Amino acid sequence: MQRIATFVMLAALAGLPSACSLGSLEKRYKDVTGRSDKKESRVELNSAGRKQLAALPGLTRDDADRIIAHRPYEKRRDLVAKGVLSEGQFEKIRESVYVEHRNE
Repeated sequence: MQRIATFVMLAALAGLPSACSLGSLEKRYKDVTGRSDKKESRVELNSAGRKQLAALPGLTRDDADRIIAHRPYEKRRDLVAKGVLSEGQFEKIRESVYVEHRNE
């Protein structure tokens, strides 16, 4: 319900709802809230492939290979704790990655 209210508010701020594209609304949502509404826009550390990981800001294919080699991760911070990435690299990708917790 909150998403609908946010959508309506953003559409009203944008002017005519029919003149707004979905991409424009998503950008405005991020501008207003400071975060993206799309979980899929982030990369899950324990399942992402080399190509997805290497596409993250400031990371290389070698960084991606190290991330894969040191799996599994319980939290994002494990990238630094396990010595996979430097603190600076981690800060660049912090908001672009997540760890999904599954109940087994």
